[in-house]
Formats: sequence, C-alpha cells, structure tokens
Amino acid sequence: MNRVREDVSALRDDIRHLISHTTRQTLPNGARELAGQAKQQIASRGSYAATQLRDLGARHPAGFIGGAVVIGLLAAGAYAMTHKHNGHQSAMLKGTEPETDIPC
Repeated sequence: MNRVREDVSALRDDIRHLISHTTRQTLPNGARELAGQAKQQIASRGSYAATQLRDLGARHPAGFIGGAVVIGLLAAGAYAMTHKHNGHQSAMLKGTEPETDIPC
C-alpha cells in the first residue's frame, strides 16, 4: 500500500512539473513562434500586393483613373443624400414643413 502511495505521489509531482513547464515555457514559446510566422506572412503578402498593384497601375492607368472617378461619384452621391437628409432634419427643428415629393 505504501508503494502505491509513493507512486501516486510521484505521479502527481510529475504531472505538476509537466503542467508548470507547459504553461510557463512551451505555450508562450509556441505562441511567439506562431505570431512571428503570422507577422512574416502578413508582411510578405503585403509586399506582394503592393508589387502587384504597382504593376497593374503601370499597365492600366486608365482603369485606375476610371476607378477614382467612380469612387468620387459614389462619394458625391452619398454626400448629396446625407446633405438632403440633414436639411430635412433642420427644417423639422425650425418648425417649418420640409419640402417633400411625396404627397401627404
């Protein structure tokens, strides 16, 4: 019976040591390694994307100009809609009836 208690006690000590080592060294080192790999992958993908974008711009400058025009038109439309909506709110705050195209 004493031999079993000693074995169980030794097993508990070994498990404590294993858990302590795992939580203090193995997991943090693995996390650091994983984070380093992710950072390296992001950097390499970013440089690849930048290179591809520069190459695309050199080959098709009209596409970029057209894209910029489309984005500008979308932004202007969004601004116009927001400005019209804000004008509607200010008319309501002043107590006047806002101009609407929908008959009441």
